[in-house]
Amino acid sequence: MNWRTRIADLSGRIFRRKRLDNELDEELRCHFDLLVDRYIERGLEPEAARRAALAEFQGVELVHGPLQRYLFGEVFGGLSHDFRQAWRSLLQSRGFTTVALTTLALGVGVNTAVFSVFYAVLLKPLPFEQPDRLVMVWSNFQKTAGQHTPTSGPMLGELERRSRTLQDVSGNWVTTGTFTGDENPEQVYVALVTPNFFRTLGCRMAMGRGFAQEESFGGRPAIVLTDGLWRRRFGADPNIVGKSVRFRGDDPIVIGVLPPSFRIFFSPDSIVTADVQAFIPFPDNIYRDPPTLYYLRVLARLKPATSLARAQEDLNRVAREIRGVYGDLEEEKLTFTVAKTQADAVRDIGPAVLAVFGGAAFVLLICCANVTNLLLARSSYRRREVAVRLALGASRIRIIRQLLIEGFVLCAPASCAGVAVGWAALRMLIAIAPDRLTRTGAIGLNWPVLLFATLVSTAAVLLFGLVPGVEWLRFDLMGTIRQTPGAAHRSLGHRLGAALIVAEITIGFVLVAGGGLLARSLRNLESVRPGFEARKLLTFQVALSPWLYAGNQLTRERDWEARLAALPGVEALGATSHLPLADAGNWYGPFRGEGVTRVDAATNLADYRSVTSGYLEAMGVHLLEGRYFDRRDRADSSSVVIVDELVAHAAWPGQTALGKRIEVEHLTADGFVPMWSEVVGVAEHVLNHSLAKRLRGEIYMPYEQSPRSPLSYVLRTKEDPLSLASAIRRELRALDPHLALSNVRPMESYVRRDLAPAAFTATLAEIFAGLALLLAAVGIFGLFHYQVSRRIREMGIRIALGANRRNVIGLVMREGMTLTMIGLLLGFMGAAAGSRWLASLMYGVSSVDPLAYSIALLLLIAAAALGCLGPALRAAGANPVDAIRAE
Repeated sequence: MNWRTRIADLSGRIFRRKRLDNELDEELRCHFDLLVDRYIERGLEPEAARRAALAEFQGVELVHGPLQRYLFGEVFGGLSHDFRQAWRSLLQSRGFTTVALTTLALGVGVNTAVFSVFYAVLLKPLPFEQPDRLVMVWSNFQKTAGQHTPTSGPMLGELERRSRTLQDVSGNWVTTGTFTGDENPEQVYVALVTPNFFRTLGCRMAMGRGFAQEESFGGRPAIVLTDGLWRRRFGADPNIVGKSVRFRGDDPIVIGVLPPSFRIFFSPDSIVTADVQAFIPFPDNIYRDPPTLYYLRVLARLKPATSLARAQEDLNRVAREIRGVYGDLEEEKLTFTVAKTQADAVRDIGPAVLAVFGGAAFVLLICCANVTNLLLARSSYRRREVAVRLALGASRIRIIRQLLIEGFVLCAPASCAGVAVGWAALRMLIAIAPDRLTRTGAIGLNWPVLLFATLVSTAAVLLFGLVPGVEWLRFDLMGTIRQTPGAAHRSLGHRLGAALIVAEITIGFVLVAGGGLLARSLRNLESVRPGFEARKLLTFQVALSPWLYAGNQLTRERDWEARLAALPGVEALGATSHLPLADAGNWYGPFRGEGVTRVDAATNLADYRSVTSGYLEAMGVHLLEGRYFDRRDRADSSSVVIVDELVAHAAWPGQTALGKRIEVEHLTADGFVPMWSEVVGVAEHVLNHSLAKRLRGEIYMPYEQSPRSPLSYVLRTKEDPLSLASAIRRELRALDPHLALSNVRPMESYVRRDLAPAAFTATLAEIFAGLALLLAAVGIFGLFHYQVSRRIREMGIRIALGANRRNVIGLVMREGMTLTMIGLLLGFMGAAAGSRWLASLMYGVSSVDPLAYSIALLLLIAAAALGCLGPALRAAGANPVDAIRAE
């Protein structure tokens, strides 16, 4: 018989199983009746004949089992019977089944929800062709060690020419632009890109095409729209390709529309917002820029079969060659860093996602330990049942198979409930997820997530389903039938249960301590003064563009501020080129004081900010020395700056900065030009990029001496800041109907957004900590309920011999607290080691913070005591009379 015939025969037996099973039972019954008749013919009474036939039959299990295995195979024999028995057994223990289902569903649900985030953010490939070949190339200098710095146009050209491992090298830079031409002007983020940008991404257009070479560097104006902008502003016009639109003072032709799924993915510190709505080519030849004008974000594609390590070696060679050509770059120690685009995009948020996933995995382990302890407790009531089945001829393998089937029967509804819990938890996760959590649109219950939930449930069954079976393989059959006292002390389940409780307490301490550390870190961040006062501050952005007003731009800006100042409720106002904590790009460069060479000052970098005269006062930035800008600081007056305390200390340590001269890069009609300026004020440091980081100091320049567009305005108000939004729109329309207002929001929203990642991880850590406490208490209750149920006669004898109820309660509580203390000791060591892994997520908190650890210690002790209390009271209520009678 070949293998095909064997499979067909076995499958036929399986699918015709009920009929074959009935035929088997009928045949066994006939054989038994024949034996009875044979003994009656020998002269035995009918009842004696039946007993003799049963003795010769050696038990139905010994006959029925082998025949079933012959008919249906070792695996499928008796399977349906086992499933029915498992279902009936679970229905009879409704309390156990409810608690076990709830616990397992909770663990599976939490992990399903968290894994959906983990998969979408860290594992799911980017929606481009061969996304594993997409890389980011960052510049690195001695003066910017540890930072990811953009590159310049000439360096981009050098990378294209010299690299042997990069197939495409493209550059991009994000700014803003305004769509005009109708009564509803709209300001959007626009990316200026090299012509090969979409080819590098491997992105196909939904309509039209990408850029051609002739459409770049001052060639034919062209624009590519995102699907959202095409639908919102242009009504999803199917004939939009080939039409011209009014944008940034020009009339580019729409050559393509991107698919709805298109997104760009850059790390938050790249200052490239994901909310880019349009793409245009660079208007000027970027390869002719100064080699030290760093603003391009470089996206490239590896050549086929090229590893990241090989590409890094290649770029190290390229950097050495470039330093040999450009002397300034040799002094600055130029190097390049290459990183996979997907990994680079989640560089900041990745540790938080990993920490959350690890916490969810710990919760699942505690859930599995709890279910295992529940099964151990339940098995104590089934020992005589199993012993009788073994005595009647059932094999131990059959008993273990029955346990596994019960686990799978328990797992199926728990998995379904877990997916439902995961769906609800996922909605909560998406609701509290920070803006900087990339690819939130890809988060959902897709096939990889459902497969993960199935694997988790199956692994849980294998983990906890076999534990009682292992104990039943070893237990004393005759001792169990005779109810031998003291058998519980020799039980493997006792040791396993104790080990599981220690593990639960250990993991619980790690979760509670980690939650405490992150909660304290969040409170420290919330108490940080960012260098300004965010309350009652309204912000918005307006592009007073040079192509609209030419030389009249400064006059228009003064007129606009006068209109805003006249609005009721406005106490102070001003504008800046770069708003703190906003994703509106960045502007930084070197500075040097008098008597310092450019080489010696190469490590001195500061953020540049072009501000109007009332900006610092409106923001609530404290002035430490000197004065604020005022109307004296005009375009035709002497160049002045205000520096912050970090710049003042770096340039003139131990001296006053007032009256000193400093060389900074001003933006003029000829581009960025180094100019000497007088320091007229020293301001406190403003946390421009993150509440948790001080990257660089700040240098403020009067807007009229270094104008930039767009401008972000700040208005300090007496009432709710957003109540002024409609009035501001009316005034802007009266000033010029072609101007657009964007990003109208309170300054507090930027602060909350920066706190959101820390709040996200802290909130989930606190939820996991709460679950750990609850599950630890339930687990300890389950174990000691199991222990007490097996030692209830021992407790009765103790009481009969003179022990009072307090002694019995103390005995149980001491055993529970001993296990708890062992778990706490191991948990302290685990938390101390794991908190170093959380170091990047903490702010102002030690990895062994005494307060967080003390709270975790007290909460775990309280949870353990609560879990032990119920079984201890039950032990104290043991009836000594029943114990003596049993003996």
